[in-house]
Amino acid sequence: MYNNQLVFIENNKVVTDSLMVAEVFEKRHGNVIRDIRELDCSHDFNELNFESVNYLDKKGEFREKYILTKDGLMFLVMGYRGAKAAEMKERYIEEFNRMEQYIKNGGFRVPNTLQEALRLAADLEEERLLLEEKVKEQEPKVEFHDKVLRPGGLLTTTTIAKDYGTTAVRFNRLLHDLGIQYNQGGQWHLYSKYADKGYTDYETYEDGYTQMKWTQKGRKFLYQLLQDRGFVPVSQVEKEEVHTRKGEFIALTAY
Repeated sequence: MYNNQLVFIENNKVVTDSLMVAEVFEKRHGNVIRDIRELDCSHDFNELNFESVNYLDKKGEFREKYILTKDGLMFLVMGYRGAKAAEMKERYIEEFNRMEQYIKNGGFRVPNTLQEALRLAADLEEERLLLEEKVKEQEPKVEFHDKVLRPGGLLTTTTIAKDYGTTAVRFNRLLHDLGIQYNQGGQWHLYSKYADKGYTDYETYEDGYTQMKWTQKGRKFLYQLLQDRGFVPVSQVEKEEVHTRKGEFIALTAY
């Protein structure tokens, strides 16, 4: 069953995602991903209308989904047939048009009737409650930025991974998937575009083993990069409350 949030605003553009498309058209998400990858559209059209991003599923595992523009959605679902599919296409078009008009109007339209005024009042109250909830959600990130991102020595990946409630193995794998680092001879190294930024340094132990560690500058870099991709540190309360069945913390919290 689909919900009312068919579309949403991101970077001042009205978009949807492949998870919602799968839900609305009653398809497996994997099949929707496959359909997107097999589209016969041009490279430029693909770049403009389909964006691959990571998200965290209910099991605490990283999965891929796509952000779609209105044009991208229409290109994708034009081949979906049946009365149900036709109904959902119409609903999507209505929602895209409504949200695009909302943006054009500056997000506000003066009500002309009592019914519109009451609807506006209800919408504003809902937005106020959502804003309060968002502020509460931001508190752990503010605390993390103010208290954790402070001057200090070199940090292991394990230490940084704990900020996100995950393990060093999972965190290293994520950074590799994001194109930040690669493994050679059992040792992690930053790719060349990041190597000379002062994000890491190497520490050599008495037995000759050398380990890459993160500087505070590197920690801040990771914090901003992951935040831009929807991953934020977990608060201590979340670390204590959210566990997998094996007792490990779920890797990263996405908002």
